[in-house]
Amino acid sequence: MTTATAIVAGHGLALRRSLLLSKPSCASFSARALPPAAHCCRTVAATPSRTCRCRSVSSESSTAAAADTADEEEPKSDAEEYEDEEEVDPLAEVCYLDPEADAEGIREWELDFCSRPILDARGKKVWELVVCDATLSLQFTRFFPNTSINSVTLRDALASVASSLGVPLPDRARFFRSQMQTIITRACNELGVKAVPSRRCVSLLLWLEERYETVYSRHPGFQAGTKPLLTLDNPFPTSLPENLFGDKWAFVQLPFSAVREEVESLERRYAFGAGLDLDLLGFELDENTLIPGVAVESSRAKPLAGKFLP
Repeated sequence: MTTATAIVAGHGLALRRSLLLSKPSCASFSARALPPAAHCCRTVAATPSRTCRCRSVSSESSTAAAADTADEEEPKSDAEEYEDEEEVDPLAEVCYLDPEADAEGIREWELDFCSRPILDARGKKVWELVVCDATLSLQFTRFFPNTSINSVTLRDALASVASSLGVPLPDRARFFRSQMQTIITRACNELGVKAVPSRRCVSLLLWLEERYETVYSRHPGFQAGTKPLLTLDNPFPTSLPENLFGDKWAFVQLPFSAVREEVESLERRYAFGAGLDLDLLGFELDENTLIPGVAVESSRAKPLAGKFLP
């Protein structure tokens, strides 16, 4: 059997399969960016404290919205209109834990710490920390002035996520903004959390897209036409280190069922990397759908796979 590293649909998988591989030619590789009664509390910045329902992203939201618009809406009571208004309060900060979630089982967070297209009373950019888990069972946001942006502020804020929601600190925290790597890594290290740069922060990216529409764009300090919020790094292809050159390589195809088995195996024996939650992304693939990719035979299969799994 040949041990090979297969880069299949953006995933690095250590496969043990018999593959017909040809001698490699000079080639460069580059990771591809992704397309673009609970323990629940909300605090409101610069306004009197109010209580409101927490929002979460779900694959059913668009379906429900379409059904709502298709049917003639009944007149709402004053109480219902008040709840709807608060549900999208652009000044609110989120602190939410799903009552049915296993708090001890949330061992990985996804976080973003960056400026938003919002100006404060001084005309300066407002920064925000956004934290969630892969299922959005945990949600936390907090705004910061641009004068307090450092690793100490972030460390204390991350610690407050655990204390406010009554959950343990995670083993890992994924983030996708490389320009914030120094601050995030330092803050996480001081808390004993492993910071993992990754483009696979799918739930976080979906939630940020929703927040842009329901929070940032409705904020009184919103600045239209600013730099896109979810710009991901897309570096130019670079040569692999010589010690990671493969001995042979080939373009391959695997049925979706086989790819899914490999991803599930990766999750069971977690070492590094992650798969994509296709259900969350709304993809429905037949079991026999062929997924194209590249298989590389190498005596250093794991280090090579790690090169493609940020």
